[in-house]
Amino acid sequence: MVFKNFRIQVILRVIILTLSTTVFAWCIAYHYYLRSVYVAVAGILILAELIWYIDRFNRDIKTFMLALLQRDFTTHYDDTKLGKSFDGLYGILNQISAIFKKISAEKEIQYRYLEMLIDHVQVGILSFDKNERIHLINAALKRLLNRQVIIHLSVLADIDPALLTVVREIKTGQTKLIKIRIGTELLHLSLHASEFKLNEEYFKLVSMQNIRAELDARDMEAWQKLIRVMTHEIMNSISPITSLSSTLHSLVRQQTSDFPTTPLFNALDQGLAAIHSRSEGLHNFTEAYRRLTRIPTPVFRPTNVKALLERIHLLLEKELKEKSTTLEIHAQEIPVLMDGDLMEQVFINLIRNAIEATTATTAPLISISQLIAISGKTIITISDNGCGMNAETMENIFIPFYTTKKNGSGIGLALSKQILHLHHAEIKVNSTLSQGTQFVISL
Repeated sequence: MVFKNFRIQVILRVIILTLSTTVFAWCIAYHYYLRSVYVAVAGILILAELIWYIDRFNRDIKTFMLALLQRDFTTHYDDTKLGKSFDGLYGILNQISAIFKKISAEKEIQYRYLEMLIDHVQVGILSFDKNERIHLINAALKRLLNRQVIIHLSVLADIDPALLTVVREIKTGQTKLIKIRIGTELLHLSLHASEFKLNEEYFKLVSMQNIRAELDARDMEAWQKLIRVMTHEIMNSISPITSLSSTLHSLVRQQTSDFPTTPLFNALDQGLAAIHSRSEGLHNFTEAYRRLTRIPTPVFRPTNVKALLERIHLLLEKELKEKSTTLEIHAQEIPVLMDGDLMEQVFINLIRNAIEATTATTAPLISISQLIAISGKTIITISDNGCGMNAETMENIFIPFYTTKKNGSGIGLALSKQILHLHHAEIKVNSTLSQGTQFVISL
C-alpha cells in the first residue's frame, strides 16, 4: 500500500510536468512568449518538487540505516508532518526502530544480569584476549588480589610473578595450585582454565579460589587421625610400664624396709623411681595431645565478648603483673553467638603467647579490640608489641607439635584453630620481626 501510494504520487507529478511541457510548447508555437516564460518557470518548479519528493525518501532511508549501523535506535518519524503518502512507510520504519530498541534493551538487561551474577559468585573470575587485555574481572577476584583496577594481565606480575606465569601457561581443563603472599596474608590458590573463540577472537577464562580454609580443614582432620592413632598406641605401651614400675618400686621399698640397705637396692630403687616418674610424665604429655581429638561440640549461645575478656583479664592479672605487661580491652557490649567456654580457652592461649612474646620488650603492651564488619561478622584483634615472627614461623604456628618455645608443647594454637573451625570462624596472623604480632579472628 505504501509503495502503491508513492507510485501514484510520482505519476501525478509526472503528468503535471508533462502537461506543463505541452503547454510550454503550445505557447512557443503560437508566439505567446510571455506566457511561455510563466509556464517554463512553473515546469521547473514542478520538476524540482518531483526531484525533492523522490530524494526525500532516499535521505530518510539513508539516515535510518546509518542510525541502525551506529546502534542508535532513537530515530522516530512524525507521521503527521511527513505527508499522507509516507504515513505507512514511516510507520513501518518506526516499528523497526522500536523492535531494534527493544532487542538492544533486552541484551543490555541480560548483560547487566550476567554481570551481577558473576559479581555475586564468590569464586574469582578473569577473562582476557590474545593480547592479554582483560575483558572481565569480578568483584571476588578484586578482593582476593586486593586490587580495584586490573586492565592488563601484566599487572599480575606486581602481585606475584609466579601467578602471572601460571595464568599464562595453564591450559583448558587444567587445574593448578599455587601459593602466593599478598601483603601479610598467605593464599593457597586453585586455578582452573578454559579457552574459547567468539567471532574468531580468542579468549581465556581463568577461575581462582583461595582453598586455604579447605586445606586447613583437611590438615586438621589428618592431624587428628594421626594423633588418635599415636596416642592410642603410646598409651597402650605406657600404661603397663607405669603400672609395673609403680608395683616394682613399691616392692623394692618394702624390701628395703625389711632388710639392710645395700647399694644394689638403692640403685634399683632410684632406677624404678626414675622409670615411674618418666612414664607418668610421658603419660601426661600424651594425654595433653589427646585433647586435640577430644574437643566437645560447641554449644552456641549469645555471649558478651567484653564481659568474657574482662573475666580472662582477672584470671591472668597475676601473670600480667609479674611480667609488667599492660592488657588493654576495647570491646563492645554486643552479644555474639559462640561457645563461651571454648572461646575462653582460645583467648587465654593467644594472650599467654602474647605475654611470652613481649618478655624482652621495654613497655610490653597487649591490645584486644572488637568491631562489627560490614558483612556482619565480628572481628576480634589481639595485638602485641613483642618480638614478632618470621614468614616460616607464621606459616607453621597452627601445625600441631610445632613450637618455638623451649618448653612448649605445640598444641595451644592448634587447639585454638580447631575450636575456631568448629565455630566456622577464621584466624589470621600478621607479624613483623621486632615490631609485634597481630591475630585476627573473624566470627
